[in-house]
Amino acid sequence: MQRKTVVVLSVLAALCVLSGIMFRIFTAEPENKPENDSSASAIAVEPLTVPDIESGGIKLNFRAVGDYFYRDTGDEWRFVYLKGVNIGLTEATTDLNNPNVSYDTYREWINMIAEMNANTVRVFTVMPPQFYAALYDHNASAESPLYLIQGIWFNENYMYECDDAFSDNGKITEAFIRAARETADIVHGNSDYTDYGEIKNAVYSHDVSQYLAGYILGLEWEPGFVERTNALSGHAGYKGEYLETSENATPFESFLCEVGDSLAAYETESYSAQTPIAFLNWATTDVLTHTNEPFPEEDSVSVNTENIRPTAKYHCGLFAAVDAYPYYPEFMNYQPEYIKENEDGDTDSYKAYLADLKKEYGVPVIIAEFGVPTSRGTAHSAANGMDQGGITEKQQGEAIVSMMKSIAAEGYAGSLIFSWQDEWFKQTWNTVKYSPDNAAERTPNRQSAEQSYGLLAMEPGKESVFAADGSDSEWSDIKPAASSAAGSVYAMWDEGYLYLKIESDDVLDSGPLLVPVQITGRGSGFSSEYGVSFSEPADFLLVLDGSENTRLLTDVYQDTFYYTYCAEKGVFERDNQFEKQGSGLFGEIRQFISNEIILPLTGERIAPQYTESGLLTYGVTDAESGDYNSLADFYSAGGLTEIRIPWHLLNVMNSTNGTCLADFYENGTDFEIFSSVKVGICRPGDKNVQLNSIGYTTKEKSSFHTRLKQSYYMVRDAMEDFMEF
Repeated sequence: MQRKTVVVLSVLAALCVLSGIMFRIFTAEPENKPENDSSASAIAVEPLTVPDIESGGIKLNFRAVGDYFYRDTGDEWRFVYLKGVNIGLTEATTDLNNPNVSYDTYREWINMIAEMNANTVRVFTVMPPQFYAALYDHNASAESPLYLIQGIWFNENYMYECDDAFSDNGKITEAFIRAARETADIVHGNSDYTDYGEIKNAVYSHDVSQYLAGYILGLEWEPGFVERTNALSGHAGYKGEYLETSENATPFESFLCEVGDSLAAYETESYSAQTPIAFLNWATTDVLTHTNEPFPEEDSVSVNTENIRPTAKYHCGLFAAVDAYPYYPEFMNYQPEYIKENEDGDTDSYKAYLADLKKEYGVPVIIAEFGVPTSRGTAHSAANGMDQGGITEKQQGEAIVSMMKSIAAEGYAGSLIFSWQDEWFKQTWNTVKYSPDNAAERTPNRQSAEQSYGLLAMEPGKESVFAADGSDSEWSDIKPAASSAAGSVYAMWDEGYLYLKIESDDVLDSGPLLVPVQITGRGSGFSSEYGVSFSEPADFLLVLDGSENTRLLTDVYQDTFYYTYCAEKGVFERDNQFEKQGSGLFGEIRQFISNEIILPLTGERIAPQYTESGLLTYGVTDAESGDYNSLADFYSAGGLTEIRIPWHLLNVMNSTNGTCLADFYENGTDFEIFSSVKVGICRPGDKNVQLNSIGYTTKEKSSFHTRLKQSYYMVRDAMEDFMEF
């Protein structure tokens, strides 16, 4: 994917302006622009220090003042820009009911994050005790500490099970307040009453409050929940001891204010301390009106936290926290003022949105989440090329650095990358959702965008067993699964992929070479297009035909895209041939990425969009190689071709426990167990091609290993001295 803009930040000069110091940060255009280009935008960061205040003996470690955060260094209140990363709850096979990541793992992660030149970690909710112990121990010996943004989780089930935020006699408010107070006790190292996973009365004894830059309350609010709450006009307005609402506050904003006030009161009274508080928001409920948003639910209601204000007794200041991604909602791609081309013909809708949003706030604003995933599959496309998936690790790094610098250039107080690690439990709207009952059996889905946001990859297997790189050293102990006059095919597998080695004429030049694959045997015994027949039905057909035209095809009866978006949802027209078993038709494997869009401003209709996910990318998959392409599927050198096929392209939901998709037309979207995988090898026109077993077996549990992505090193270099004055 081509990146249109590479953004570079640098501090060019220090100028005395009034009584403060002004630093100018320039956002450069692509590398081929002249260095003295005058179109670069500049912002001022000032002041670098703020006066002390009288807090009545209440401890303040951080303050949110003007546009930025300031930290008590002991001598002065010093500017600090929050640059960092979000840490999720899990490793690859962590049980969500008992997310018990080890102390050693947290310590290793925290060290790597610090080595990336970040200064902040954010967590979405209470973490296990060993996380806070690891953070405490790291900071005790580090020259520069890592700051903490602590999330306070809201049970998202309430948004769908309850009518509004005030329903059930205040149950939701009480639960949210209780969670906030428990969290305050935990970060102050004073909790032995919270159950965490399987740990009863978990002991939190490490006080990390001196590193606590802020609390963020809540999550990405479902618009309908906000609207139903706002319909209760009698609940508008709240006046607390530390926080209060303006006269324009909605009932939902009043609900947030009450919870925030309760947190501020509890921390003040229990610990004689105060910490800046924010209430999470996202683009769907932002304060802007997006006139060209095609889906009304994405712009139906606003949550304006500017209507929540501190009283004179709340000394540290409020801030705002917004999740902002470059590809969602759709207004990012279609709002006219966001997609205007500059003088070079480039557009950056994300930067334009940031500029628009920042104008709405009078408090410091951080972008609490931003990023793009390195998944093979794609879930949304972006006008500026920063898609949700389908990008390489290098492109991920370029996009993150570009967004990070745009956020700073627009005057935000910080930015937190989503996320530190890949997480295999995540589900994406446009993939078949499957989760094993036992988390130890969890496997990755390379087609699922949500699983691959991390800078730290969660890779299948205890170690890497395969690289498509022109060397077949890893195959020395593997015997051919099938051979014919066309060549030989070898196979091995792990939790993520089916790996194949082909020994044959050079597939880049010798015309189509076919590898039929059987998983369930519900496919076809022949291919009408290629004039071949098989000894038993093939469910998929791998067609090797050069570096640009190699693809995996599916027997059309087992085409998940067709079943979901043609037969079931009617997005595209039905074709009766696709619904007949044994038709001999093999078609493209596709992934849906967008429904039909009707633009409100013009009435223009944009047809539903999809990609051909079965089209294989040529390149080297060895992460240690200078030619590494993280999206590569196959590589060929001479008579050797190596291929990796994500299991989900083969309708295999879990290779550890042997689960695949069942017959759609008999069972709907359901699952069944498979026990063998068979392959063959042939040329077009061959008859009765033998399909042989590869020796596939299940495993008791999945394994994984970690690897820092290319993007990590790019972010590390960009963060060095970034916004440090």
